[in-house]
Amino acid sequence: MIKKPELFINNLLEKAISGEEISREEACVLYENAPLYLLVSAADFIRQKMHPENTVSWMVDRNVNITNVCISGCKFCNFFCSKNSDKAYVTEMDEYRQKIEELYKLGGNQLLLQGGLNPELGLKFYENLFRNLKAEYPSLRLHALSPAEIDFLAKKEGTSHKEILVSLREAGLDSLPGAGAEILAERVRKIVSPNKLSGAEWLEVMRQAHKMNMLTSATMMFGHVETREERIEHLISIRELQKEKPDGH
Repeated sequence: MIKKPELFINNLLEKAISGEEISREEACVLYENAPLYLLVSAADFIRQKMHPENTVSWMVDRNVNITNVCISGCKFCNFFCSKNSDKAYVTEMDEYRQKIEELYKLGGNQLLLQGGLNPELGLKFYENLFRNLKAEYPSLRLHALSPAEIDFLAKKEGTSHKEILVSLREAGLDSLPGAGAEILAERVRKIVSPNKLSGAEWLEVMRQAHKMNMLTSATMMFGHVETREERIEHLISIRELQKEKPDGH
């Protein structure tokens, strides 16, 4: 039992505010014991220290699914179907045009493109799709695919994550979404998404993207079979990866 827990929590928060990293164990203590208002206040203090200009920005974009055919079979997904299903689809160019025109009318300029791991779609399909979209809409930003699709394509094409990313970037990929992270702990992934890339592979795809100065993001799906410790492990894995990013990113 922690003696004087309030003092211990305050010391940990002061440590974080000063710029020191907190450990897994310390993060778990904060998760289980620190009042939410103190965590929010500490996080906001750090944000203001990192961004004293106090400016908030956002991106207006639209999510369009490339295909709903997927062989991953994740336990939580209500989206995928088999290629033989009467609900299976691959989005056609005319539908992209319609959705992009609607996006532009609302002031947006970014398309978030994702979909299932469709064994019928290889690297050439995505290269052609990106090139066609950029040819018709040069100002459109493509925030597309995810480490899961990059890893799937690399294995399908018999090449590396880096080579897939290089090819897609040359075709028009601007940035890489962080979908498919779920919880990066392997115990969890073996339960909820056993056919998807491992946590280590997810991190490696992002590592290669960062070496190309490509902007990325990261997701976290929680509230299922993971423990609190595994939530912390996920966040720390992202923190450690973030350290490797080039300056300015």
